[in-house]
Amino acid sequence: MANCSGTKDAEHTKGDGSYWVNDAQGIPLCRVCDICCDVKLSCYRPEILSGYDQSDVDEPIEED
Repeated sequence: MANCSGTKDAEHTKGDGSYWVNDAQGIPLCRVCDICCDVKLSCYRPEILSGYDQSDVDEPIEED
């Protein structure tokens, strides 16, 4: 963890003090540490982290 750049591109591996963050459904999103957690999670919509159902995440499909 001492080598974390604090950016969303920071890479972590098992044993470096980082941990997995899951979405509200328990699906793993990314591996973070205390330094980069806020930056990495900022790219997710709030409902992904706090709770959602399919109607929250459905997006319109453009026809060809």
